[in-house]
Formats: sequence, C-alpha cells, structure tokens
Amino acid sequence: MIYSIIKPEHLRRAAYVYLRQSSPGQVRKNHEGRQRQQAMVDHVVNLGWPRAQIILLDGDTGQSGSSQHARPDFQVLLQAIVTGNVGLVAARELSRLVRDNQDWSHVVRLCRFEDVLLADEHRLYDPRDAQDRMVLGIQGAFNEFELSMIIDRMQQSLRQKAQRGEQHDALPPGYICRRQPLLEKHPDRRVQRAVTKVLHDFEKFSSVRQLYLHLMDEQFQLPEVPHGCDWRDVRWITPSYDRILEMLRNPTYAGIYTRGRRKAFTMLDEEQHKQTKYRRVPREQWDVFLKDHHEAYISEQQWERHVKKIEANANVRGQASKGSPGRGDSLMAGVLRCRRCGSRVQARYSSSAVRYTCRGGTRQRERGVKQCLSFAGQRLEAQLVTEILEVVGPAGVIAATQASKRLAQQHAQQRQLLVDRVATACEAAQRAEREYKTTDETYTTVRRVLAAEWEATLDQVTAEKSRLEAFEKCQPTLPTAKQQEQLECLGADVRRLWEHPHATMQMKKQLLRILIEEIVVDVDEEHDEVVLLIQWSGGHHTELREPRVSGRGSLAREQLRSAVATLRKVLDDTKLAAVLNRERILTTSGQTWTAQRVKQYRCQEKIPAFNASERTTSGWLTQAEAATRLEISPMSVHRLVRSRVLRAEQPHPGLPMVICESNLNDSQVQKAVKALKSGHVRPLPEDPRQIKFL
Repeated sequence: MIYSIIKPEHLRRAAYVYLRQSSPGQVRKNHEGRQRQQAMVDHVVNLGWPRAQIILLDGDTGQSGSSQHARPDFQVLLQAIVTGNVGLVAARELSRLVRDNQDWSHVVRLCRFEDVLLADEHRLYDPRDAQDRMVLGIQGAFNEFELSMIIDRMQQSLRQKAQRGEQHDALPPGYICRRQPLLEKHPDRRVQRAVTKVLHDFEKFSSVRQLYLHLMDEQFQLPEVPHGCDWRDVRWITPSYDRILEMLRNPTYAGIYTRGRRKAFTMLDEEQHKQTKYRRVPREQWDVFLKDHHEAYISEQQWERHVKKIEANANVRGQASKGSPGRGDSLMAGVLRCRRCGSRVQARYSSSAVRYTCRGGTRQRERGVKQCLSFAGQRLEAQLVTEILEVVGPAGVIAATQASKRLAQQHAQQRQLLVDRVATACEAAQRAEREYKTTDETYTTVRRVLAAEWEATLDQVTAEKSRLEAFEKCQPTLPTAKQQEQLECLGADVRRLWEHPHATMQMKKQLLRILIEEIVVDVDEEHDEVVLLIQWSGGHHTELREPRVSGRGSLAREQLRSAVATLRKVLDDTKLAAVLNRERILTTSGQTWTAQRVKQYRCQEKIPAFNASERTTSGWLTQAEAATRLEISPMSVHRLVRSRVLRAEQPHPGLPMVICESNLNDSQVQKAVKALKSGHVRPLPEDPRQIKFL
C-alpha cells in the first residue's frame, strides 16, 4: 500500500529501521519482541522502499531510551537525518526512538526541516503537517509519562518487597539465597572462614589499608560466586582494597537487612546529557533497616566499631575526622582539638621537636587572627604517656597471656586457610581427572586439552602442599617457654614495652585512640601554661598542665644531662654551647649557653670533658665524618640511622649524631651503602621545588 504523502524524493533516499530493547534481560528472554521489531523491514518494503535501501540499526539493544546519551546507533541516525540521506525513519513503536520529550521534540524538528517521514506499524507521519506534528508531540509527552509510570510501579513493588526483607540484589561474599527469600550463610566452611578472617582481623589493624596489606602478604584469597552462576561454583580471587572496604562497611554481615544505602541522583553533564550517579547517604535516610534478619558473621557492635574506625580514618573529611594514624613522631596528632575555635590542632615538624599549632577557625580568620595557639609537645606527650601507662599497667600481665593465646589462634587460623586451599586444589584435580577419564578415547584433541588441565591442577596441588609445609616449619604452634617469659616480663613493665624498638609510633597512636576519645587543648595566659583536657573512652576526664616554654628545644633535666654527656664525645665546650644555643635549648636557670656554663654544668653533673685521644681510641664520629668514611652524603647517613640500619646516638632530635666507627663495618650497613651507590635507592628524596637543568 502506497501512502499519498510518500514522494519520489523520499524513495530515492534511504529508510532507517530502528530497533531497541530496554535492558539486557529483555535481550536474553524477549526474543519474540525482537522478531516483531525486525519485521518492520518487510513493512517498509511494502511502503515502496527497495530492500537494498533499508538500513537496520540494532546496535542499541539493551539500552534505556530515557536519553539519547550512550546510544551510538541513535547518534548515527541523527547524523544521517542532518546530512539529508534519510527519507524514512521507522520503528514498531516510535517510543523506541527516545522516551525523553525534549529529545523527541528535537528528532521531530529535524525530520520536519529535512523532509523525513516517520512510521510505526500502524500509520505514517509527515512532520511538516501541523496535525501530524501535534499527534507526534502528544506521543512524545505520553512516552515520557509512560516511562515514569513504569519505573514508579517497579520501584513501588521493589520497596514493598524490601519492607519485608525479601528483595536481594547482589549478595556479598559469604551469603547465598538458595530458597527465596531466605538469606543464609554459604554452606562451604572455607568460604565462611575466609569471610570471618577479614571481618575479625580488622580489629587488630589501625586502618583498612593496613589490613589489606596484611592480607596481601599472606596471599589471601576471597570467595566469589559470579552473577548468574550456581552457588556451588565458588571462584577464589585476590581481593582488592575497595572490596575489603565494602565488606567492612556492609551491615549484612551483622545480620542486618538494609535497603537504600545509596541513592540515585540525576544530573546534566558537560554536554547537557542526563547522567545518573549513585552516592552514599546517611543512615537515617536509608529506606529499610531490619535487625536480626538472618544469621550474622559478626555482632552489630563490631560492625558499628568498624564503621566508626573507617569514618575516623577518613583524612579527606578534614576537621570532621581524626585521620588515620601516620608514621610521624607526633603522638597526639589527630586527637587534639582547640578549645577556642573547635578546629583540629595540626602537628608541625621541625629539626628539633614536634610543635602543635592551631591556625584558627573561620571566626578567628575573619578577625585577622593567624593562629589560636602554639606550643611544644614533648613534655606534654611525656606526661600523657605516663597517664596512659598508668591506665594500661594493671592489665599488662593479662594482655601478655591473651597475646600468647591469640598467637596460637592466629597460627591455627592461618594453617586452616592453607589446609582449605589444599583441599580445594585436590577437588579441582579430582574433577579434572574424572573429565579426562570419562571422555571417549576417539576425541584425541579434547583429551589432550583435558590432560593439560589435569596436569595444571596437579601442579597447583603440589604448590599448595609446599606452601603448607613451609608454613608449619617456620611458624611454631605455641610460643616457646623463653618467648612466654619475655611476654610476661614485658606485661609487668609496660613502659619497657612502650619504649621497645619494635613498638612503632603507629602502634602507640592506635593504643592512644583506643583509650582516648579526644583531647581539648588551651593555653592559660595568666599562668603561661598549656592545659590538656583528656576525654577518656570510658567517659572520665583528666586535666594535664605544663608550663609553656618559648624555646622549642627546651629539655628536661635527665634529657639535658644525656645530651651533654653524648655530645662531649665529639665536641668541646665551645662547640657544644654553640650547638645547644642553635637549637634554643636553655640552661636549667633559663639562660643561654657559654663555654664556661657548659664546663660548670659538666662539673656539677660529673660529666668528663672532651678528650681528643679518647675520641680517636673509641672511634666516635659525627654524621659528616661518617658520611666521608662511607663515601655517601650526610643526608643518606641520616636516612640509614632513621631506618635503624646504622646505630647512632642522638640525645634529642635536631642535635648532632654520635656514631661509632665500628658500626660502619656492619654487614647491613655495607649492603645498604652499596645499594645507595648503585642507584637502587635514592640517597635524597626529590624536591618538587628544585630546578632541574637539562
């Protein structure tokens, strides 16, 4: 049948048949709908177009019609219309083109001015005709309304199902849904142990990154059931940081069913195309929160602690969080808050000591105040350490006993994970063997491939067994009697444990954050004292006061004696006085140093004077002299000392180091120096401000 509106110039141009289905599920299941859309080609032939001039666009299958964005074939169609190569645009339903009314109006407008006809399976439209254009406009508005109604009905059904706790989308590792809508743990014990390890081990680490690095060191594998596969088809993968983070945040592991943790937000991108993004929303905005919904891996309290720790470690949140414990020497970094403006007090590092400074809040900056307060933190941190050790002291021996038990539990847990890996590898080898043996001998090519797969699984079994044997040889099941005695001694003397070389600053900061919720700091101008108000996690408060000193390197009596006793090995009284004055370290009476005052102080404390012959005999060297002997830079020597490769005496940060010449011959020192000279390790860090000459 030929319509009167079809002109010869239309038939000379191509006819485009557009095909689209809204989702991948429709593409997989709704084959009849696809065939009906393809039948439009025969309909266009009946309209008079030769089959050779009909172009079928079916590349947008599985894409939503809510926008023209991300639909390449639709963009091809628009480009063809603009260039004047199209005489007809056909679709079984014209709503297949686009369901956004604004985009639909744009299509109709282009077809009107380029003299392009539109057709569905019922009738033909001429956009140049006012009545047809009105009908097309009504169709565009109805198409957008219909899409909104469909989405609303689907969302209401999903919300109603979620209110009962029966709507399950992507399940987290460790859970399956064999009998809808029941959610249950995966019956594989290895899967359960792997998930439990991740969730419980986070208690021992200060951040998610530290846990992730620990799991990578152990070559840990996480279970995964690919989407659409049977729950028995477990795949073991190396976890990513984001996956570990999502597991720790997920309330499902605490037996809680939630819905709406992320909300969809629609916005326009730079090209004015609609774009949907998902963002996390606060807990009070979640749609569903059902406790005790299913069997849990951890308690609700543990999950709350996980979330709280992750939020506190979020450095990008600025003043709203403490930030993760860093490697710096500032013990109170992240937990100090200014009483005057409420801002977090920042730690500033200098050559001599740590200094805490509050740059002021918004109100202070508006008044022109550069900073609220500033003070040296060494003496206050020493007082704080004393308070902490008094709190944890009574539990020291108990902690040592628990550490012994936990060591045995960790060993058993790690061994069980390795045993599980061996068992999984053996099962895979048995399956490969059965597939090979049950295949007919006439299929030589297939049997050759199956034999190679069987051989690969056997190699995997051997590798897993070797890893298990190596672990059992290197890792003792229980601490030895000597190790147990050392643990008990350290438990009885917590200060010795605090000052142990293996007690890193990160560990100390983590302990401080467990015990202390926040420290509010202020300066008592009348008494010239720094005041700390400690808010303990249990709710108690303690106030510490320390005189504020102007000298950033002022030392306590014991520290001053140690500094003079160490530096007199390489410096005479005159040079020693100059060094102390350079670091702004005052005498006990608050005066600057002279050679005479150094001598008087030495006599008072019974410290020997500098002796050149004694220095030569003992082999005492300065940092620069040690660098000359090793033929490296002084900064490289400093790095070796900071990394504990080279032993040195430094009584206080910023003061000169005293290095024994015999320590330079240590094998580790020589190996590190060789690496520096060969270029494997940079002797100096790159400074982005440094000008590079080509």
